Amino acid sequence: MEHVVALRDGLRELMKVVRCVKQQHQAGPGMVAPGVAGMLAVIERHPRLHLKDLAAACALDQSTTSRAVSAFVQDGLVRRVADPHDGRASFLELTDEGRDALAKAEERYTTLLAGALRDWTPAEAEHFAGLLHRFAQSLRENQTMEATR
Repeated sequence: MEHVVALRDGLRELMKVVRCVKQQHQAGPGMVAPGVAGMLAVIERHPRLHLKDLAAACALDQSTTSRAVSAFVQDGLVRRVADPHDGRASFLELTDEGRDALAKAEERYTTLLAGALRDWTPAEAEHFAGLLHRFAQSLRENQTMEATR
């Protein structure tokens, strides 16, 4: 059980650092907040994405996602494209400005991570990434099992 407590404490520390990174984020011209970058990345990776699919992919409720997308559209980062198969629905698509903002955000976070990993070997970083993905999947599966009980 000690290993679980150590992991819990490590996750708390990680979440604190992530909050600090978010708080220190300086939104300048063409820069987007970390949460926005994550949503834009999902839209970029999944062409012809509907709002409900974005909400599911980001684990957000549809009303929160709808408000965010409305802001993205207003800011010129995303456009809605009519779904030819369903006149009531639309797909989400990044604009050129949205792609540029995402590229800047991803460059910023890649630089931040590279700095944090500067004393790590590539093998250590790859091993950690693999374990992190495995842990996230295990946590997701456990959460799903807990929800069905």
